[in-house]
Amino acid sequence: MKSRGDGTARPATAGGGGRRATQADVAKHAGVSPAIVSAVVNRRQYGNIRISERTRQRVLESVRTLGYSPNIAARNLAGGTNRLLGVFSWQRLFPLLKEDFFYEFLVGIEEAAEEAGYNLLMLCAAKDETGARSLYPTGANGLQLADGGLLLGWDERYDQIRRLQEEHYPFVFVGERHIEGVEASWVGANYLDTTAGIVDRLAGLGHRRIGLLVQAGTANEAVAGRRAGFQLGVSRNPTVESHTAAFGSPASNDVPTTVTDAAQALRWVRDRRLTAVVVESSAVAVALRTAAETAGLSAPEDFSLVGLSGTPEVPGVEHLTELSIPRRDMGREAVRLILQRLTGATGPVTVTLPCTIRDAGTVGPPPQNS
Repeated sequence: MKSRGDGTARPATAGGGGRRATQADVAKHAGVSPAIVSAVVNRRQYGNIRISERTRQRVLESVRTLGYSPNIAARNLAGGTNRLLGVFSWQRLFPLLKEDFFYEFLVGIEEAAEEAGYNLLMLCAAKDETGARSLYPTGANGLQLADGGLLLGWDERYDQIRRLQEEHYPFVFVGERHIEGVEASWVGANYLDTTAGIVDRLAGLGHRRIGLLVQAGTANEAVAGRRAGFQLGVSRNPTVESHTAAFGSPASNDVPTTVTDAAQALRWVRDRRLTAVVVESSAVAVALRTAAETAGLSAPEDFSLVGLSGTPEVPGVEHLTELSIPRRDMGREAVRLILQRLTGATGPVTVTLPCTIRDAGTVGPPPQNS
């Protein structure tokens, strides 16, 4: 042992200086092979040879003397497990605030990981030379210390996802993903049936002219599911006449009508005498409701209003009937799926969880004079 300036002892480093001791150093100090050191520190058998208690204690004494600590990456490469799950988000600021859309996903991940006895490795500063979040910030997989990875957030890099698959690294998306050439595992939300159910409910209340206000420029899996769900609901309610407009620009061939702000959206509603409006972005739905109140109208007295984005953290959404995403349950289920992958499941594993409707009183029967 060497002495500190205060007179207390500290472990010696291998060969002096600041280099960390290795298993080879411990083996030399204890007079055994590195394989026996590995077996002792990892608490495994050394083939068919029984390691005596005297040898084990000699190895442990050398470990203490040299201040050796096992290398977690080397242990993983040796075929063990770190009981460590990686969490990576492409969002520039990691979602750690309650007001963030991804916060509840992370709460579910943490709960399920703790129950399973796993720690979490969160990649918060993994950026490439351009400053963008990256799974390969230095050319190597940033999640490699973890047994498997959970991926969440938008703007994912498809080339990096394909590389994860080529490396046979187990990962699960929190959110439905369909990427060409990738057999992705994911846990998603059932937007299709929930949105179709919203149309069913409106039709059942007597609404015959229902509008869908979509967000221009968005087309991910969640959006596609909501739009398909609206069309499914319309198709099974033949008395419903549907109208669609895009909020923002430019309009597309599929949605030729564009409204640029909430006041124009309200004119679109009134010109078409819509009695119910389903809005893809709940924030836009809040703006539409504010514009209606400014014009002396209200929901549901003059028209019913439903938001689809599942964002209760957006100001004003608490007063809006809205689709609710099972975010915490999705996080928990993602942990279950990655553990399933780690214990031998082959091929992609996918799960879709049901959404619900949070009713804030902005849905009712159509006005008497409609």
